[in-house]
Order: sequence, then C-alpha cells, then structure tokens
Amino acid sequence: MRLRFALAALLPALLSLAVMALVADRLARRALDDELSARLVVAARAAAAALPAERVVRLEAGQEGTRTYGHIRARLLPVAGATGTRLFVVRPDRTALVDSEGRIPIGVPVPALERDRFEIAEAAAGRAVASQILFEGSDGRLYKTGYAPLADDAGNVVAVVGADGTAASFVTLRRFRRLLGTVAIAGAVLGALVAALASLSVTRPLTRLTEAARRIARGDLETPLWRRERHDEIGTLRDTLEEMRRALRSRDEERETLLAGIAHEVRNPLGALDLFAGLLAEELQGGPQAPHVSRIQSELAALSKVVEEFLDYARARPPLREPVDLRLLVAEVADLSAPLAAQRQVSVSFDGEGEAKADREQLRRAAVNLVRNAVEAAPAASEVELVARAADGEATIEIRDRGPGLAPDARASLFRPFFTTKEKGTGLGLALAKKVADAHGGTLALEEREGGGTVARLAIPAEPSASRTLGGRAQRGAGGHG
Repeated sequence: MRLRFALAALLPALLSLAVMALVADRLARRALDDELSARLVVAARAAAAALPAERVVRLEAGQEGTRTYGHIRARLLPVAGATGTRLFVVRPDRTALVDSEGRIPIGVPVPALERDRFEIAEAAAGRAVASQILFEGSDGRLYKTGYAPLADDAGNVVAVVGADGTAASFVTLRRFRRLLGTVAIAGAVLGALVAALASLSVTRPLTRLTEAARRIARGDLETPLWRRERHDEIGTLRDTLEEMRRALRSRDEERETLLAGIAHEVRNPLGALDLFAGLLAEELQGGPQAPHVSRIQSELAALSKVVEEFLDYARARPPLREPVDLRLLVAEVADLSAPLAAQRQVSVSFDGEGEAKADREQLRRAAVNLVRNAVEAAPAASEVELVARAADGEATIEIRDRGPGLAPDARASLFRPFFTTKEKGTGLGLALAKKVADAHGGTLALEEREGGGTVARLAIPAEPSASRTLGGRAQRGAGGHG
C-alpha cells in the first residue's frame, strides 16, 4: 500500500514535469533550428552573389594553386568571416569546386553531402533551402547547412553554394537539457521522499489498526487500542474500533455471566440426578430394572459432556501463551484418549518433539477433540497416529486415522458448530479445535490420507526454540502402554 500511495503521489508530478520538459525542449530546438536555417540561407546567398559564376564553373581538377582559384577563395573568406560559417561550392552532382578553407580538392565527390542530396537538388533548381538534418562536427557541436543557387549571367544555375554553421545557443540548449535532467532527477528523489513520508503517515496507523482488528478477531478483547494522537479520519476510525472492542467485551462479559448462571442451574440438577441414579443402581443391582438405571446414567454422562463442550465453545478467552513441550502434550492427550480407544479396540501412538508458545490448556483440549474424532472414526484393530513437531517457526499437531474418510457433502460444514455426522455427537469438537487454531493465528485442516483415512492438521505459529527430542515412540491402546 505504501508503494501504491507513493506512486500515486509521485507519478503525476513526474509525468507533468517530463511533458513540460519535452515541450520546452522541442520548442527551444525548433526556434533555434529555424533561426539557424534562415541565417545559413542568407550566408549562402551572400556568398553566391559575391562569386563570378563563369570562373567558378570552369575550375578543373589540379587548379587549386592557380590565381583564379585563389581569387575565388578570396571572395568567400570575407563572407565566411562575417557570417561565422564555412562556405563551399559544389556542382549539382555534389563534386567539389571550391571552399573557404581550401580543404576539398576540385572535382572530388563529397560523401557527406549525400545526406542533403534533396536540398542540393532544390538549390540546383533555383530555390534556396536549408538542410533538415543537424550533424555533429569534429568539435562536438551541432551544425547544419544552408544552400543557395549560383547562376550565370543568363540565369542558368551552374553550381550550388553551401554554408555550414552552428548556433551558440545549441550549447546553451545542451546545458539546459543537462540542468533539466538534474532537476528532474532531484525532483524525483525529493518527490519520492515526500511521498514516502506522506505514505508512512497514513499507512503506519492503518497497519496498527489492521493489527488491532486482527487481534480483536482472534478474541483478544482485553487489550485496549493506543491513545488517540490524530484528529482526522484515521483518528475517527481508531475511536470507532475502540468502541467496537469495548462493546464486544461488554457483550462477552454478559454472555459469560449468563453461561455461568446456566451452568450452575443445569449442573446442580445433573449432579443430583447422577447421585440418585447411583444410589438407585446400588439398590436395584442384579434386578430386572438395573439395565434401565445404567441407561439413565449413560444419558446423564452424555448430557454433562454436552454442557461442558457447549461452555468450552462459548467462552471467548484469548490464549495465554507459555512454553509448551509438545511431546509431553501429546503424551497427555494419548492418556486421556486411552479409555475411549480401549472401548473402540483402537490403539493410539504418539510422537513429539520441540516446543511451542501457546495456551497449553486450549491446545490440549483441541488435540483431545481431534483424537477422539479419529478414534471414533477408526475401524477396530487399527491405529491412530498422533504426531507433533516444531520447525521453521511453526508448531504442528497431526492426527492420522484409517477411517472411511470425509464425505464430500460434509466438507463445507465440518467446522460449523453443532454439525455432526455421528449419531450422538454434539458437533462442537471440530468447531472448538478450529476456534483454538484461529485464536493462536493458525489453521486447522482435514485432508484425505494416502491409503485411506483422514489427516487432521493443526498448525500454529511457534517461536523458534531449542528443540528437545525426547526420543522413542510410545504406543497406547486397549491394553494401556505397549
């Protein structure tokens, strides 16, 4: 976002500056070019007026040392000096006749004039013109050429006079370009710095607000936002978010109070019912009514479990992070799952290493729910694997079973509260585990296992720490340790 903000502030200014610089350069160059063209055409015409056309056209190769050649050159020198140009005379076929500096032999073709062949043809037709091309001389300056016809007394064009020249303003133009480039670069750097500072003033508080919103979404309603420092829209947004946090915390406090009351009102009768059911079971032991009492006790235990799971899911408590030894954690989870595993004739193996920063109680409860689901789904005499690892800043707990896998129509509702595919399930086990993963900033995923079955993978961020491999691989099943 900072980059986009900086570009949005910087690009229009740079584009405007570039367009203005380009327009100014084109206009200045066009004005200088037109002025130079006009001056060179005037110099060529002046030189043509000063030359004897009949003598010039009769010059032949090897006559550079003759008086005629010297006389013609002498006619060119004053004009060249007065106009600041280099003058030369060529035939229409672009072969040299004479030049003010005496550098080109008579009758020699001048290859450099190939670029101006169309202008020379126009001059041979009687029209004075200037070349369209600027060329760079040996001194590094820009030059161009003006052409004028040289006619005899009968008005016939016998040669073409050229005037090479430059304008001192071209040097100034080059300096202006360099200055403009320097100013543009400096402006771009300054603009980038200003845009970066401006973006920081906007994106930094937005980043803090985003982090606060994520913290609230994870269930942390106790940590207040920072004290208001701005009086703009961002400050208003901060106040709104803080009001929302307070309202959510107040609602959660009310809910906690309501849940505590419900738990008290429900648990007391359940406890009394369980007590009297136990007494009744003792009195009717061995009698025909004993199975009915046993069924009552079973249903009371199931109802107590529903109440406990409901309260666990409804409580919104931020995780209390502390170092958690993953091997000790999975060993405890396997112990808690052993009675159910023995009943289902399923073995539970565990293996863990490393340490994570997490709420130990929440993580244990989530893992117990996942293992119980796996045990209930696993066929008899199969194994449920419980593996925990901490590596690369992440702690993972995987539960693998060999059950029937996940039904396609159930995948979309797996983590929805009270959704279950079991006859007596509460539908809160996976929802609770997902809530724990979200509160820790992690993920919970259920995937198909290769060879059949399901893999439940709970992953949370973990601070790197010195991992301790406690070694070995323990197995827990119907017969306890093995």
